[in-house]
Amino acid sequence: MQDAIVLGGGISGLTAGYLAQEKGYDVTVIEKKTTPGGPISSIREQGYLVETGPNSLLLPDRWVESLIQVLGLEDELQETRAIASKRYIVKNGRPIPVPASPLQAITNPLFSLGGKLGFLLEPFRKQISEEEAENETVADFVSRRMGPDFLDYAIDPFVSGIYAGDPHKLILQHAFPLMRGFEKDGGSIIKGAIKHKRRQKREGTAYKKRSVSFKTGLGILPKTLARKLGNRLWLGSQVTSVRRENDAWRVSWIKEGETFEANAKRIFVCLPSYAIKQIDWSQPIAERLHTAPDLIYPAVHSLALGFKRDQIEHALDGFGMLVPSKESPDILGALFSSSLYEGRAPEDHCLITVMLGGIQHPELGEAKHEQLLGIALRDLEKLVGLKGDPCYIHRSSWPQAIPQYTAEFGPWKNALKSLEAEFDGLHFGGNCVDGIAMGASILSGKRLAACT
Repeated sequence: MQDAIVLGGGISGLTAGYLAQEKGYDVTVIEKKTTPGGPISSIREQGYLVETGPNSLLLPDRWVESLIQVLGLEDELQETRAIASKRYIVKNGRPIPVPASPLQAITNPLFSLGGKLGFLLEPFRKQISEEEAENETVADFVSRRMGPDFLDYAIDPFVSGIYAGDPHKLILQHAFPLMRGFEKDGGSIIKGAIKHKRRQKREGTAYKKRSVSFKTGLGILPKTLARKLGNRLWLGSQVTSVRRENDAWRVSWIKEGETFEANAKRIFVCLPSYAIKQIDWSQPIAERLHTAPDLIYPAVHSLALGFKRDQIEHALDGFGMLVPSKESPDILGALFSSSLYEGRAPEDHCLITVMLGGIQHPELGEAKHEQLLGIALRDLEKLVGLKGDPCYIHRSSWPQAIPQYTAEFGPWKNALKSLEAEFDGLHFGGNCVDGIAMGASILSGKRLAACT
């Protein structure tokens, strides 16, 4: 009998499997796709380096940084270029830099006078009760604390960039728990953030988060974890059933038409919610999962477009730009990929990654390539002064991209917790449980491995 079987070879499952193996446990990781890492993949062609999923890794703490060192990838790390320090938000059809300080927020044209007053008055606004806060949306929270202007031109585009979602539907305590914690702890976002930083400094836990990548792209991280797992990683393998038998978990899967089975003391489930429900579970687990809410996964398209540098009027001096839902462009935003990190485009060329679809534009979910490209080029022409056609195009489409932490998320997570409490050795992780960011998914794998 094995110590653990991991369902899912995305970054959470790979991390959990690798760490369990490093502790000396017998572990198997099963992944449906023929490549590891889920959406995390990097492609080098025609002199461009394209990320098919996340474009950067925000290091959440020292442990993730140490993991990169242990994996031998420290020399591969790339820091974000200084030119990428700016962030742009589109207002009235043009990109405006996001304020980098409270003083800039007061003088910046991104916010109206009312919006600036809302920001200044935030520390003096009252809290609501715990009961009222339980299901408060991101939009309601921001409107209550800072006003509608800040919601429209700061949080709305930010939510589109992170979740491809709608702040009117995301629940704050699930989507951005740190914000809720600031208000609860300090009475306001600003005072809570200051208090949080002081506590971290006092306890010696302060860590400056920073965005990084690797010279060959983010894909090297899941590839390295997969290589460390060796033949314990089953790619191109579809899990069909999970049974609880004689205090053990019996997992069946199919690879190239052949059925395999194995028993384990523990099972780590690192799959999307819809994939979890598709497995044939033993009762009463199957019924409990069937009655749990379905999470929403909007479709997202990513177009990596290469241009000669002189085709773009904009300085591209930033991380990228995000588009508020009330603005006319139909793209969610664009990353200035070749400004982010070295080696993303040939000399005298640039790479821009355009995001489309999401909750705000469901009509683009099944859009054809020509339509998506037309929208992207039209909006780039207006926003960054694009002239001419791209000399390179790569499209990545994710029909079910990012789980939305809406009103369904709380009951979904509670259903998983109740199953974990009832069935020994059953553990759930990944981005349908522990957060959608790449760093959060890595830490989810760490949490699971600690259960071995």
